[in-house]
Amino acid sequence: METKTTVRFPADLLKESRVAAIRQGLSLSEVLRRLLRMWLRGKITLEAKDDVSRQAQLAREAFGMWSDRDPDEYLVHSRDGLSLRDREVENARMGV
Repeated sequence: METKTTVRFPADLLKESRVAAIRQGLSLSEVLRRLLRMWLRGKITLEAKDDVSRQAQLAREAFGMWSDRDPDEYLVHSRDGLSLRDREVENARMGV
């Protein structure tokens, strides 16, 4: 099963990569799949940059944001809390 995803590249890198892939009789998707497989097998190593962009930092934080709790369960409890608060406010208005 294949999944579609969006990957952002600088325009000049994308254009140059497409041309190189076509010259080798490959699609850019196939090149990326092969490179990802090689990276996963440890045949390619990448060194992390010291200057992490703000967007990458936010993405990493968002990915780990739910590591300690289930998002669906959290939303249910959050809604329950809001319902309880709404009832308390309504009761206060009614003088209960």
